Amino acid sequence: MFCALMWCCLIQLERHAIKSFGVWMNSEMALIVTDREYQAAIDDVQARAKAFWPRIASDLGLPPHGVSFRRLQVHSRRQHCRSVLEVKTASGQSYVLRAVFDEANAARQIRFLDRHQQAALGLQSVCSVSSPDVLWRDQDSAVVLMDFVQGDTAYRELAMTEYGFGDRAEVLRRIGHAVAELHRVSDAGDMQFWPKPFLKQVSARAEAVRAGEFQVLKPKRYLGLCALLHREARRARAQTFRGALEHGDLHLRNILMCDGEVSFIDYSNHDGTFPQRDIADIWLSNCPDHLAAEGRAPGFGGVAKADWAAFEDGYGAELTTDPIFRFFFTWRLFKLWSALGGKLSEPRQRTKDLGVAVEHVLEQLLAAEG
Repeated sequence: MFCALMWCCLIQLERHAIKSFGVWMNSEMALIVTDREYQAAIDDVQARAKAFWPRIASDLGLPPHGVSFRRLQVHSRRQHCRSVLEVKTASGQSYVLRAVFDEANAARQIRFLDRHQQAALGLQSVCSVSSPDVLWRDQDSAVVLMDFVQGDTAYRELAMTEYGFGDRAEVLRRIGHAVAELHRVSDAGDMQFWPKPFLKQVSARAEAVRAGEFQVLKPKRYLGLCALLHREARRARAQTFRGALEHGDLHLRNILMCDGEVSFIDYSNHDGTFPQRDIADIWLSNCPDHLAAEGRAPGFGGVAKADWAAFEDGYGAELTTDPIFRFFFTWRLFKLWSALGGKLSEPRQRTKDLGVAVEHVLEQLLAAEG
């Protein structure tokens, strides 16, 4: 599922030291633990995952011994409960062993795997678009063995075009086409959009900010974003759209690309049916990385006009004129800005850059509204 090139690029993540005192989120509460305790938890997760191999090998007729395990990238906040390993046999076959040990959310994790398998099955008949086949699955936990898909992340593929490796527009067209196929095989039929559940959350959060019960960056601007969401909701209300089961976490690091294939990994949804939300995630999950760079004309939401044109060409729809998509793009910005509330005291440059970016995106959305 992951290629050596990508992991060489990302090996620097392994060099990041764990903070002297960090927050270890288990399934029920936040515990303050030392470096040693946190590392012990990470090592335990790796050992628990590897312990499944003899049973997997027996069920699939694979060699139980003589295999090597290599840790692959896992979000730093999930290392204590999630393991992703490349398993390589002596004959050179490679597989991905993925295990999530999160007892409180076990049923949810299993449903995510159901979604993955559903997508993989639906994409089998689609040329050049896929999800890794699940070769073995534990019936009582979120442990699976999957095909190892050669490729690099779409994030890196897009970044490399900045240095002359590949054509940016073509990369975005391929991504747009693949996302369209994922949504097509996940079709949920015609639906009408009713924004009330979203607006209840927006109103509650806005009231908490006004009452001083929730801290956000630039509260007045944030409340302006809340007001914009209500206006976008009125424009999108009762609009008909074609529903599709969402991926749920569709950022560009969860899309793998090689010469002739685009593959989706790490599904985080089992019942959401707004494909527009998936696409908003692509552009804002790694904000500000995908906003228009200097020298590029900005378009909707601060994304380069040329990038929108290429992605929409691949996807086969004019997304930025769609009221429902515009609502979900604004909704994703609201979620991103809200999450910054817990990071206001962080001195990291990345947090500061994100604060500047969310305000810039809001300005672009307000300009587009006019």
